[in-house]
Amino acid sequence: MKNRFTKFICFSLIFINGLLACNNNDEPAPVTKITPKVITLTPTTTYQTISGFGAANQMWGSQFPTNSEMKKAYGTDETDLGLSIFRIRVGANANEWSLITNVSKEAKKYNAKILASPWSPPAALKSNASDIGGHLPEANYQAYVNHLNEFTAYMANNNITIDAISIQNEPDIEVSYESCDWTADEMKKFLKNYGQLIQGADVAAPESFNFNQSFTNAILTDDAAAANVDIIAGHIYGGGLTTFPLAEQKGKEIWMTEYLMNLNTGQAGAPAWTTYTNDQIWNETLGMLGTVHQSMMLNWNAYIWWYLKRYYSFIGDGTNGTVSGEILKRGYAFSHFSKFVRPGYVRIKTEFQQSSVLISAYQGDGKTVVVLINPETTPINNLSIKIGSETPATASRYVTTATSDRVKTTLEKVDGNLLFALEPKSVTTIVIEN
Repeated sequence: MKNRFTKFICFSLIFINGLLACNNNDEPAPVTKITPKVITLTPTTTYQTISGFGAANQMWGSQFPTNSEMKKAYGTDETDLGLSIFRIRVGANANEWSLITNVSKEAKKYNAKILASPWSPPAALKSNASDIGGHLPEANYQAYVNHLNEFTAYMANNNITIDAISIQNEPDIEVSYESCDWTADEMKKFLKNYGQLIQGADVAAPESFNFNQSFTNAILTDDAAAANVDIIAGHIYGGGLTTFPLAEQKGKEIWMTEYLMNLNTGQAGAPAWTTYTNDQIWNETLGMLGTVHQSMMLNWNAYIWWYLKRYYSFIGDGTNGTVSGEILKRGYAFSHFSKFVRPGYVRIKTEFQQSSVLISAYQGDGKTVVVLINPETTPINNLSIKIGSETPATASRYVTTATSDRVKTTLEKVDGNLLFALEPKSVTTIVIEN
């Protein structure tokens, strides 16, 4: 009897508690709705067409990237970097030209454009009869044109198309290695009177040390000189990241053709590369990516890093703790542009309220590509993307940080938003199939 009574009491308490629970919890707990920070892309507002992203061959000697290294750099398979421009040197001595045919053919195998840059005309043509310094007398301008044409013809005979050829690497600085000094007026006169005689390639100039405005303005404000230039080219050492409205107005492409960052380890007495931490190197890599982003936002068409294969570059050379032939983190970081933003893609308008994030977007081949750089030490959460007024249903995301290399995940639309986050100090590329 006692057991029955006990069971009855227990059952009654359970029943009453259940009723109370129902009365107190008729409504489900409120769900906090996420309000995403929306990145808006406007495909109807377009900017420059991309010519490509690249790097340079070893300019002297013969320790050039191997065939397998060129595949890693210029291939477009899942693990490759997807570079699309290869910069080579026009040797002052024609006997050097055969040294670069194989590596140039490898670049062409992957449909890369080739930019050829001379460090000096043949010494016999120069005022000081030396490969270093001196000027090119006007009386020898035609002979120099012949030299450049002989180079492009030699390469063409070896089934290598030179897409662009420069007049002179860094004509505006005096150095103690292979070089030739030009004034802005000399470069203008050469292009004005002889530029049209250069055959077999587009003409790039002035390739100054930091996009020296005195050179670019001298060329572009002279209609005859400007007519003989296809590409306004320059480097960004110590400055030069600026708009070139006159170049755009005259229909010229703008190429950044050389830059490097190596924590100043090339300076005499500087600490060795191996003394820096991975975080310090990664911070500099983010700085490099910042210059790529800025170049794109300035409507430039191409960005070419210095040596492809070097301890501070894209593929290790076996020095300073790197493994020869191994893709380096800086290569993976650069590939967020080079692999996904292909030649022929067009930059489109982006809008986002958070100013610290560097965002650029591109369209081509039926895809929309968004590159986002987060330089902050904290993540940025609850982001979403709209193309016009539409939210994509799905996308592929690639992320590189100090500890990860181009990790791929899939994003899917949930509750109307394509939600994702940016990791601290990271570069992210979003690829959307239109």
